[in-house]
Amino acid sequence: MKKIKLFVLLILTTFFTACGTDKKIEKQANNIVDAVENNDISELDSIINGTDELAEDEELADFFETDTEQGNGLMSKIIKHDTIEVKKVDDDAITYKITAPDLSNLFSDMKSGNVTEENIDSFMDDYISGAKTVTNEVKVSYIYEDEKFLAEYDTEEFVNALTGNMVTAYQGAIQDMQSEISEENNNNEENN
Repeated sequence: MKKIKLFVLLILTTFFTACGTDKKIEKQANNIVDAVENNDISELDSIINGTDELAEDEELADFFETDTEQGNGLMSKIIKHDTIEVKKVDDDAITYKITAPDLSNLFSDMKSGNVTEENIDSFMDDYISGAKTVTNEVKVSYIYEDEKFLAEYDTEEFVNALTGNMVTAYQGAIQDMQSEISEENNNNEENN
């Protein structure tokens, strides 16, 4: 009889410990949801890139602009229209459902729209506000050990979903520019 009670007590202890850990992981998983809902670029940057990355990388600093006078950075403009929710928490991954303005054609539309330095801010505001939305589900791997939560939010897939497929669009634009430069070089060689 004592063995049965001890066994039941052991199972209950394991169960409640696991439930407590699940709640801690779920709370950590929702930190990025809160950052997006609150349009908190500083917190979002900290979660995605870590705390020291922003100071070292000027391109990221422009993307995640946090200066109160420049609170209109690209990421800030995008996440104002984003929604994100935790769909599922597994033992090693969190599935997020992210809805964002569809920016998959942003760079081709910028090129065809003759965007200049003078009108880029208004173009971006209008484009992002008027864009249809796109929804992606993304799995983020995580580790929870010794009361520390580490998740891989800095993946291309996660940032692409958060920015409405803008990462994919940017990669396509770079490839298009490289092709144009290659064609130009080939034409110049043929003409010489």
